[in-house]
Amino acid sequence: MRRWLLGSAAPALILATFCLAMFGAHKKNDEEPKPQVLPLPKELPMALAADTQRLTFQNTPLLEKGRLSVQIKDSLAYMIRETHGESVVKLRAFVSGAGDSRRVKELVGEMFSDKKLQLPVLTIVQVGSVGDDAAGIVIEGVVSGKKVENPNGLAFFAGESGASLEEAIAKLEGSVRAASLDARDVLRSTCFTARITDYQSMRNAMVTAFPNAAINLVQGLREPIDSENTCEAVARLHGPVQVLGRAHATDSRVFFVTSPQIVFTGMQLSFGTFLDDANSALARLQHDLETVHARISDAVMLNAFSLSPAATSALRKTMPKFDVPAETLTVEPVEGLPSLDAALGMEAILVPGHPVSREARVETDAQPAGSR
Repeated sequence: MRRWLLGSAAPALILATFCLAMFGAHKKNDEEPKPQVLPLPKELPMALAADTQRLTFQNTPLLEKGRLSVQIKDSLAYMIRETHGESVVKLRAFVSGAGDSRRVKELVGEMFSDKKLQLPVLTIVQVGSVGDDAAGIVIEGVVSGKKVENPNGLAFFAGESGASLEEAIAKLEGSVRAASLDARDVLRSTCFTARITDYQSMRNAMVTAFPNAAINLVQGLREPIDSENTCEAVARLHGPVQVLGRAHATDSRVFFVTSPQIVFTGMQLSFGTFLDDANSALARLQHDLETVHARISDAVMLNAFSLSPAATSALRKTMPKFDVPAETLTVEPVEGLPSLDAALGMEAILVPGHPVSREARVETDAQPAGSR
């Protein structure tokens, strides 16, 4: 009798267990999953100081495969790999195509943080072309290394413009010679062309002019409004300048930097076309510089990427209020900026705490780089 009761109870126990299991599973399915809390992206600095003597310049190659987000990752991975753990002080990203250029900032924060590297300051500009229809990005890097590379300092050449790329290059070459430097002293040159017709031959013209430089060629607008081409450069001083800090070469758009410390900023945006908008943008840039004890009046190069001639005019008119030397300014019309509301973006290179000395020249006792 007991065996029969036990035998008849077994199916009931199995059924009850199954029902409880199904009820529990159903209850779990009804429960809302707990939201995943993602860490906030690292905020990039707006200004960083670096050792003038230890700076080098690096550009990423053009990539032809993958969507923009893939090319951004691959380009940043290249920059991190090629700099071998040295401090990347400044990144300047030129993005073409229809991808979201704001993704650059997010990936810079993620990838540099993952590698436990110092976060750089960053400029992002949307341009018409970087030289290849399949390429979506090219990144310029300013790197602070372990070795002394520029014992006498650096020269920063604001943009020289011409009706053709050849004319702009020739004007820049003339500025280099006027500063008693050699073309082989140029460490980096960036040219903004009205239209890239033959990327390789145009790039070769830059390489021929400045054989030791990191070269970058971009088209600012998809549909250019004029035929103007502009080239800027950074060169190594091969001889001493008898001025401490920064000096402006006579009748030229070049500043010599002999100070041990130099400051780079990220991009500060202006959100309108009036004088008050330019004033607010310069005031914010001034505020950014407080952490590195610099002022906008310390600028040796001020680059403005503009979507509006009116915004450019407002910036030019407002610069004297902040004692920014007019010779430092280079303006480039571009396709877009990281914010849809922005009319202009600006970045600066500065030497804190030193007034401008005029009529400075490089001593010519030392021979140009490459002629020793």
